[in-house]
Amino acid sequence: VAVTEPGRAELASDALRLGAIDLVPRPICDGDLLAAVANAAEFAQLATRRSDPVAWEIAAPDEVVALSAAMRRVVDLVQRVAPTRCGVLIIGEPGTGRGVIARAIHDQGPRRDRVFVVVDGVAPPDRDAPSFEGLTGGHQSDPFSAATGGTLYIRHFGEMSPAVQMAVEQALDGHPGALDRRGAASDVRVVASAEPSILERLDCGRFRRELFERIAVVRIDVPPLGQRKQDLPLLAVHLLKRVCREHRIPAKSLSPSALSLLAALPWRGNSRELCGLVERLAVLVPRGMIWQEDVLEHVRLDGAEARGQLRGTLREACERFEREYVTAVLQRHRGRIAAAAHELGIERTNLYRKMKQLGISWPRRD
Repeated sequence: VAVTEPGRAELASDALRLGAIDLVPRPICDGDLLAAVANAAEFAQLATRRSDPVAWEIAAPDEVVALSAAMRRVVDLVQRVAPTRCGVLIIGEPGTGRGVIARAIHDQGPRRDRVFVVVDGVAPPDRDAPSFEGLTGGHQSDPFSAATGGTLYIRHFGEMSPAVQMAVEQALDGHPGALDRRGAASDVRVVASAEPSILERLDCGRFRRELFERIAVVRIDVPPLGQRKQDLPLLAVHLLKRVCREHRIPAKSLSPSALSLLAALPWRGNSRELCGLVERLAVLVPRGMIWQEDVLEHVRLDGAEARGQLRGTLREACERFEREYVTAVLQRHRGRIAAAAHELGIERTNLYRKMKQLGISWPRRD
């Protein structure tokens, strides 16, 4: 069991590779230490019956997990833009942590001690004619007034109606008539987030280019979880720690085989989907150590329900999962072997060999 320094995820990863069974962050908490010892003891008891290597465990700080090159670029942009007042547009799929990044920009800047107002760019459904008033977000005053001196974070920025877009642009430009006839906010930093579809709306004229350019002085593109597999182990154990604390259950660990299986999943729902699975595992697995077969029992493939009780050996369960997963990837790429192999992270020849091994027949498309 190793003691780690918070915020030094790369050193924690080195400790895991060097053979640490469990990691306890400083300052040491009695509960974390006792849980680590209990999990290590449980692992030792099971070691004679299992071939899995040592378990991975880390308590990451409550921040963005960024070991992959893609997320390191995101963190670098956050650190460079946080001290400024310029507008920032965060583009990413739902569940990629856009709100966490927006908050990090605020917390790392000079406005960290001021308000952080979160509003929604989509007007409430009970309004027949959406307007900028749909951005009130529960505040008695207009959102720009509420965020004076701080940060205004607009979610679903790309889904705003033309009327709301116009009102926001008028507020930013200082034209009277917007908001409560005060004019625009003079001391508000605006950070917004949107899905990638905003670029299509921009190209076809359904989103005001002037407003886009005003907000997107700096644009941060957040990669989906499927493109940052290197982050997944640390993110998974961080979420597991948090879920165990929230549900007040003893801390649990993920075995290397379980983490390898998690890294192989497509994660179309990104971190939100991962958090849901980790929560199910934390609540439903009675042991301190979560193994690969536990993940197989509770994982959902392509939106299917949890697998339920599995039968057979671990090898049979893994082959069953591999067959379903490889078949799903081939279906998604309509049998194009090169594209499927690229998503799976293997060579075409290895994919052909894997298909033959798993008994998967597929007409060649390339």
